[in-house]
Amino acid sequence: MLGRLTSSLVSALVLATTAGTTATASAAAPPPQPTKGTLPGVTARTGDGQAAIVADLNGRPVQFTSYTTTDLQAQRNPFTLWAWQPDRRRFVKTDYGELAVSPDGRWTVAHLESPSEPGKNRLRITDRKTGKSRDIEIELTGYTPASTENGGTQYPQMRWPRWSPDGKKLLFTVSLARQGDRSAGVLILDLPDFTPRFIKIHKALVTVGGFEWNQDGTRFLVRHGRLGSTTVRLYDLQGKAAREYQVRGRPGGDGRGVFSPSGKRFVTACLPLEKAACVWDAATGKAVTRLPVVAGARPTTLGWYDEKHLLISTASGIGIVDLKGHVTETLLKLGRKSQIYPHFNALK
Repeated sequence: MLGRLTSSLVSALVLATTAGTTATASAAAPPPQPTKGTLPGVTARTGDGQAAIVADLNGRPVQFTSYTTTDLQAQRNPFTLWAWQPDRRRFVKTDYGELAVSPDGRWTVAHLESPSEPGKNRLRITDRKTGKSRDIEIELTGYTPASTENGGTQYPQMRWPRWSPDGKKLLFTVSLARQGDRSAGVLILDLPDFTPRFIKIHKALVTVGGFEWNQDGTRFLVRHGRLGSTTVRLYDLQGKAAREYQVRGRPGGDGRGVFSPSGKRFVTACLPLEKAACVWDAATGKAVTRLPVVAGARPTTLGWYDEKHLLISTASGIGIVDLKGHVTETLLKLGRKSQIYPHFNALK
């Protein structure tokens, strides 16, 4: 069975269960959001390399949780993830590979780059209210590791952590060694005890992004097919295919996610090089609108902001765009040469 718990996870369950119960019993105020100003760690040799927050981010339906910078001159890993820490009121350089923040802003789950043993995936669960963290490890078993050309070994990978809209489940895309663009399935961690549950779903297309939640956490979805000819397929929580949309593009999962808050529409990053955001009717699968976006080094379609707006790359940076293509507000100002990838999560 894939998703066997190691002993380090068992010790984390007591803390997770107690803290999870407390979090459910009393709703905390939303954590402070990043303030206006230049983002640290961004190379700015020219004006085109700058990156800054230019809007008040408090009181929003989304939270700016982290961003990844790129240094192609780095000797080892060229990517660095900077995480927002509300208690310190600043972004902090981390050794995390990925980070996801719960919709209530309290919990963070970080995917660490360096597990204790090969073949294990190490997660750091942090309670922002208490400041306490625990590391857990999940070993992906049941598949034979693959050998690389230089004599190394590749193991199945967990990627792209996604919180369910109610904050009670975590979803990871699992890919097989040597098949990085194809899925082995999903791993779901059920809170409050972070119990892992693996669901086999073979050969979904997971190039830029993987599995995502629907608007209420009762389904998850992913792109199927081959580049140039894909569909979007919905699954129930037992892994049974529930519906398939004959639509183009990669589901955009940041912000409020793929589906609008009401579930009436969903969005994909479509066209070659993701030069457009395509909005589809969830009931019929028919196209609603197609919005041009700025493609290139920056992200394109991030996801929904609210029922009538998307988070999209614009000429200025990252903006809130209505369904007619009008930029109603710019949140991040990014120069054309900015090697930065911002990450937004839902906030309720």
